[in-house]
Amino acid sequence: MRISIIFIFFSYTVFSQVPVDGVIFSEDGVEPLEGVTVINLKGNEWTVSNEKGEFNFLVENSDFEIQFKILGRAPFLLSDEDFLKRTSDSIFLHPDNLRLDEVRVTAVPKRSKIGSAISLGEYALSQVQSYSLSDILKQLPGQEITPPSLNASNSISLRTAQPNSINSFGVSYLLDGVKLSNDENMQSYNSSSGLTSYDNLNSGIDLRTIPASNIEEVEVISGIPDAKYGDLTSGLIKINRKAGVTPFTINSSIRQGNTAVSLSKGVRLTNFGNLSLSLDYLNANSDPRNSLEQYNRITASVIWSVYNASKTLRNTLSLTLHNNLDDTNYDKDNDDGGKDAKFRKDRGIHLSNRFNWKPNSNFIDNFNFTLGYSYSYQHSFAQSFKNDGGRVVPQSMETGLFTAGYTPVAYLQVKEVYGQPINLSATTSIDKEFSSNKLRQNVSFGLNTSYSDNRGKGKSYDPKNAHTQVTLSGGGSSLSSGEGIRALDYDGYVKPRVNIGLYAQDNITWKFESGKELYANLGLRYDIQNAYSSYSPRINLGYELTKKISIRGGLGFASKAPSLAQIYPGDKYFDILIRDFRTSSYSFNLVQTYKKELDKIQLEPSKSWKYEVGFNYNPSFGNFAFTAYYNHTFDGITGYNELEKVAFPIVEFDFSIPNMPPNYVVSGYSPYILSYSLSKNAQQIVDKGIEFYLNFRKIEAINTSLSLNGSYTYTRSVSELEKMKKNNNVLEEDILYGFYNGLPSKSDRLRLRATITHHLSELGLLLSLTAEQFTQENIYASTSNIYPTAYLNANAERIEIAEEEKGDSKYDGLLLSPSEAKDKKTPAYHNFHLRATKELLNGLSMSVYANNFLNYHPVVTVDETSSKRNSLISFGAQIKYQF
Repeated sequence: MRISIIFIFFSYTVFSQVPVDGVIFSEDGVEPLEGVTVINLKGNEWTVSNEKGEFNFLVENSDFEIQFKILGRAPFLLSDEDFLKRTSDSIFLHPDNLRLDEVRVTAVPKRSKIGSAISLGEYALSQVQSYSLSDILKQLPGQEITPPSLNASNSISLRTAQPNSINSFGVSYLLDGVKLSNDENMQSYNSSSGLTSYDNLNSGIDLRTIPASNIEEVEVISGIPDAKYGDLTSGLIKINRKAGVTPFTINSSIRQGNTAVSLSKGVRLTNFGNLSLSLDYLNANSDPRNSLEQYNRITASVIWSVYNASKTLRNTLSLTLHNNLDDTNYDKDNDDGGKDAKFRKDRGIHLSNRFNWKPNSNFIDNFNFTLGYSYSYQHSFAQSFKNDGGRVVPQSMETGLFTAGYTPVAYLQVKEVYGQPINLSATTSIDKEFSSNKLRQNVSFGLNTSYSDNRGKGKSYDPKNAHTQVTLSGGGSSLSSGEGIRALDYDGYVKPRVNIGLYAQDNITWKFESGKELYANLGLRYDIQNAYSSYSPRINLGYELTKKISIRGGLGFASKAPSLAQIYPGDKYFDILIRDFRTSSYSFNLVQTYKKELDKIQLEPSKSWKYEVGFNYNPSFGNFAFTAYYNHTFDGITGYNELEKVAFPIVEFDFSIPNMPPNYVVSGYSPYILSYSLSKNAQQIVDKGIEFYLNFRKIEAINTSLSLNGSYTYTRSVSELEKMKKNNNVLEEDILYGFYNGLPSKSDRLRLRATITHHLSELGLLLSLTAEQFTQENIYASTSNIYPTAYLNANAERIEIAEEEKGDSKYDGLLLSPSEAKDKKTPAYHNFHLRATKELLNGLSMSVYANNFLNYHPVVTVDETSSKRNSLISFGAQIKYQF
């Protein structure tokens, strides 16, 4: 039976094979184009044109759609109907410039009858002045167009009314088909946040590190991706860089304190494929008065693509080097003489290789293998001048009573972290198409694996430069205490993390007798992340109601592994200054230190279920898309306070010897509660809403087109953890902490955006006006019960409080302030932006941008507080020259 089924499949394939061939020329029909990628978008077949522009291959089904694509030229699509009607075997590709009849300057839904992916092409990438990927993604529905912000790390949250680190951490990024990772970033000093404003810990990729100058296309999948994509909860962003034969290009941008210059060139190596080179430099200092906040980035990339003579093998090797060039930045305006300083150095390498083989086999159409390796050296540093008479510096590495040292009276306090994150990833997959007259199946199986480690020397701790966060104030009789910091070697402490994923995907198309088609993308993943396993079904469906109208829907499960910083927090130290004696003869202190040894934290991956429905309408005058979605993220990783009871020594001092430090004895112990922060799977977030795109084709009579998009999102976020509060009554010795039910955070927002584009193709001129309307933004009140549900006693025991006892006067120190919360509603306001681009025939292109060009600052009143909205008017310019 199995042999018969296989025979039937292959018989269908052989029966329906169609030869496709031709010659590809430039728009004038003179120059044959070599290296054009020719791919069947409805199947697995592909080839590349030779030096004469010729191509030929077999497609497995008479229903096909061939795409011709090469860098610098507008893509061309050839359907099976167009193929049968053509009178010549010649294909002509036009330069991708403003002299095309129509260009798209906004995000548009990807050409697909299923899913809600959107694409940003050549001119959409530069619709706003873009220095990095962060600026490009501001064009997505629900985002806000603002001037480039390069003096702090940039991240993005998708489909939410409450941008948060759990959402941004759940966004996955693919650069040229290879996953990027920030899971190995551990640049923190004493909390889950980064040491400097440039350290984007536990919040995904810093989007500033991906230059915009060399990006060809960006695809954003906020809905349900295929099963081949794992380690995500919020969405997937695919970045394809320019690779191919291109003229020498110089690109320069300037806006206020931001300046960028890039150089690129793509050459054909005789018999050795194509080599693409690019170099990008950025200097950003939006406020020259602040010498501490500067960002300098240099990125160099080499992409080498090669094919064999028969065009059955292709391999692309990519090398990217980056360095932010930051040196120590001093605050020269400070009264301390410019001793305040900080920096974050980050230099590294990203190496990737993509291999694709089209074997002459009845069992496999394509074999794919990708390999990625990244390494960075990160050094975060901050110092400031301190003059407070000397502070006690705990140095003990174990639990016990110790005498501590002192800082100088005046000194430089320093925080410093060294990291060396390493990531290695690999993906292998096979594809096979089965087809008949009515049914087509594209089946793929694959394996993903990733290796994460950090081999840096970690947190640096020098008692001579101890920061106030790790020192204790002395000279008084009251206890001074705090969570301590000690040196931590990441290389010796962190164990490498290995994630493994397996997937199967079947993309099905069924054609009915009426000619209508039903689409089903069915996938299943199995992941092992941080030693936890999960199954992820992914389903996307679509159906053609007519040739112009289609409906779609989908559901899927996904999971995101915790970062190394979350599962390796380091040992916790707690230092309590018992007494500090300072006389003209001696200085003496006594510190009780507690050490909590922490190995790997067993955190589960964050998880999400996604659901969406929508429809597409593609009339002759435009294309429209509407999507409604419901996303439920759970087991989100958040911080919580761990409580632990310890024995605190009761110390008696003996001053019997004059002018000498006292002797002391421990006369007993009393209970003491320690509180320290850890991470836990406890956050739940629900995002639901709608988004739409209305893109009208160019009206030739007035050379103008219109695009509209918008989104409405409602978000509810709540932690499964209880809220904890210390007793206000300092004399209370038994009722120490109160516990309260957590409160949900609820908000929504509605944002609309319209872009009018005036395009004169014969002049190479493009003018566009973008209007944003921030229609509605609400933060809904959550009222809490002022009474605790339980309390913690001196023995670290949780005692539940009966309902009838909550009003007892002994709990007065635990009562919360009465809630006066009410909804905060932001009324509608607008913003307006301009862009003008002119392309000359000599290869020179000039663009001018104006954010908030009307300098419009509406006064908005929210909860009886008024403020001005919109950023200040901002102008920028960009010049590109190709030769």
